[in-house]
Amino acid sequence: MGKSHDIGLGLKRIGRRKWGSLLMANPQLFAFITKLVARALRKRLIWILLVFVLSLLSGFLMAEPVLQSIKAAPISQKIEWNVFAIGDAFHVYLKISFVIALAVTTPFAMYQVWKFVSPGLSRMEQRVTLLYIPFVFFLFITGILFSYFLIFPAVFQFMTSFSERIGASEVYGINQYFSFMFRLILPIGVVFELPLIIMFSTHLELITPLKLKTSRKYAYIFLLILAAMITPPDIVSHVLVTTPLILLYEVSIVCSNMVFLKKQSYKTTNLPS
Repeated sequence: MGKSHDIGLGLKRIGRRKWGSLLMANPQLFAFITKLVARALRKRLIWILLVFVLSLLSGFLMAEPVLQSIKAAPISQKIEWNVFAIGDAFHVYLKISFVIALAVTTPFAMYQVWKFVSPGLSRMEQRVTLLYIPFVFFLFITGILFSYFLIFPAVFQFMTSFSERIGASEVYGINQYFSFMFRLILPIGVVFELPLIIMFSTHLELITPLKLKTSRKYAYIFLLILAAMITPPDIVSHVLVTTPLILLYEVSIVCSNMVFLKKQSYKTTNLPS
């Protein structure tokens, strides 16, 4: 596993605090360790970028069947798709391939984070945090499906109802339609991963329930701004999107607290006698 693994073993043997004190007392050792960490981190980032690019290319090949499935959906059959610019259809392919690439790359990126920090974790921490990663893909897809089948139709029908009231016929460009759809469902798909990412981060001691609780008002403001950015300028759409986002944040706090208490209990029961 190399020098980074040896560093992780050393960290576990002498303790994180003593390890930090040792580094601060030895500038040359600190510079050497920093160089090794930067090299390892760069390697992980290159792998993540490579997987994203490959997933993007594969997603482009898969875009057509996905596009046909969306076109066959009941909400899409109510409208006629049009192309108003030469590159519109190509842009739609890119949007679909980007979503596929994001779904594939996110769990891989979390695995790379796990590989990076795992030498400094105990065996129990390594096993538990590794179990979270496969579920990231599942939650992302769940969020996409939830927003596509529940939130998007409600927002879309609400917005188009005004045209029906005045007897106006709507003409949509395919790029406009998909831009509106992905701007709504993609952030929700990402936020659906929040509870699992928070649990993962809590296990790695990157975050605590107390930090989440004290940051609640700032998180709410961020979620309100996010909802305002991805929804049309009306209160109904805003409420439909903001409500699940806030609920997911509260669920994340509960999940983080469960992990934190379990981790503290494990540390207490495994204290050296």
